[in-house]
Amino acid sequence: MNKFPKLITIEWEGPFKLAEIVENFNASKDYGLYQIYGAHNIFGPNSLLYLGKAEEQSFSERIPAHKEWIEWESASIEIYLGRLGGTEPMTEERDSEWCSEIDIAERLLIYFSSPPYNSKNIQSYGDISDVIVINYKKRNRLPIEVST
Repeated sequence: MNKFPKLITIEWEGPFKLAEIVENFNASKDYGLYQIYGAHNIFGPNSLLYLGKAEEQSFSERIPAHKEWIEWESASIEIYLGRLGGTEPMTEERDSEWCSEIDIAERLLIYFSSPPYNSKNIQSYGDISDVIVINYKKRNRLPIEVST
């Protein structure tokens, strides 16, 4: 029996400032993954500091939860937003599948990229197999592909 891996595509855009996200990204399509870049003492400027997901809150609601540490950063930050790609439109019937794909993509990307401000999924991506995540467009420092 041939088993093909699950393919998850993420289309990235950015960079954005926090104020732009709060003001402009609260529509029904404004859910997915996000990357926060800034200066890091070890990794230098334009370092991936944090990778997260906005699955039950829009980008404009979720990302400001990081405002407390963002305000203390020594340099300005840039944020990139990623949405699931693919050919099937997002519908209510596909909501659980969509949430699962976002969760899997976040876990794999954190594991392979090891952003210094993330604490979960750094040591292991958990019980995931036969998955390929492809990052398109404005992915910044993320790899084009990560897989199990």
